[in-house]
Amino acid sequence: MPYKKSDTAKIQSLVSQLFALILGEKIALDLVKKDVKLTFDPETEVLTDIEMPLYTKSEVARLSFRDGWPIEATVEDTKLAPGKHFTMYRNFGADWVANGVVREVTDGGAKLVINAGDVVWWGFQGKTLQDSPYWQRMNDMLLSRLPAPDAELTEAGLKGRYFPAIGNHEVWDDPSIEGVLSATPYLKDMGVSADNMIYTYDFNGVRFITLWTGKADRHAASAWDATAPVYKKQLEQLKTWLDEAKAKDIKNVFVTFHNPVFNRSSFKPIPPAHNPHATFASYADDFEELVVFNGHVHTTEMYDVDGVKYFVLGSGGSEQDSILPGRQNLSSVPADYPKDLYWNGATLEEDYNYIVVDVTPGEDSKFTVKRFRPTSSTPFEEVPLFADNK
Repeated sequence: MPYKKSDTAKIQSLVSQLFALILGEKIALDLVKKDVKLTFDPETEVLTDIEMPLYTKSEVARLSFRDGWPIEATVEDTKLAPGKHFTMYRNFGADWVANGVVREVTDGGAKLVINAGDVVWWGFQGKTLQDSPYWQRMNDMLLSRLPAPDAELTEAGLKGRYFPAIGNHEVWDDPSIEGVLSATPYLKDMGVSADNMIYTYDFNGVRFITLWTGKADRHAASAWDATAPVYKKQLEQLKTWLDEAKAKDIKNVFVTFHNPVFNRSSFKPIPPAHNPHATFASYADDFEELVVFNGHVHTTEMYDVDGVKYFVLGSGGSEQDSILPGRQNLSSVPADYPKDLYWNGATLEEDYNYIVVDVTPGEDSKFTVKRFRPTSSTPFEEVPLFADNK
């Protein structure tokens, strides 16, 4: 945010654009002028806080700012939990995750970093690494700190260490994905463009597949509405890539895309008409393991369904609105809905994390979550996941 009192009109305009993503532009600016409160330091006239509605009429969010960046966000639901303020975002959560990921690569022997999307807010304030404050922050936190690919990677045709799926935020006000391609230019050599946001590669006997679920229409937040290519063509390409992996006798397959196949909190999962689980399940017996990484819903969950392992990885540093009242364990899921194996029915809390995957081709991988829970009695933990390797 611009962060001086003299920038009030600019701040209101940017916040209005934020609400327009959900409400549409016609009513967003009026809402901001009426219901958004800006607080400035009386001496320096620097922006210190913003108070605003969130997703429902009863939710009030309070964001604290330093140097134009939000450093903490709390929410009170005056209807569901009056007087109780839930902290759903701490800026240093993302820093902790980024520092840990860099250490895994520089000191821990990790070769690749994969990401399920949404690492910037939007392209409205600058699209490329050269002019976007969001891509610059991502670059400072993570991308520029990763070492150059070693000989093993370059021999496999990989010219970087960071291989993301594209989320809805990467295309908001940047439909040509200038930001993604400026921050990770080597993806162009792998066929990624504004017209083709999917790609695949093999490394050390493992197949990696990256798909794109779309821009997230505000009327259907989890729909697979991708157009580059459309769902049907992506599914055909997915099957081709899986068949190729079978023909090459590859035993381990990791698939990454943004919207979740299964989840219990926050937004609903991908609707049945465009949900690829049946396709994944039909291939489960063809590989030693088939693992899917998703994001989008700002929490961590995991599932084992029909022989396919699913991770929802949304806790890398975003605002965790999934912990708020009314967003945990969606009441609309059927009684036989798959069990979330991460929280196991416990109440969700702030959880900033990343997952380390130790891969031995032809065997089940070892998954370890390294997490920071600010409100826990044991805030820093390393926990094995799927430890029984079933």
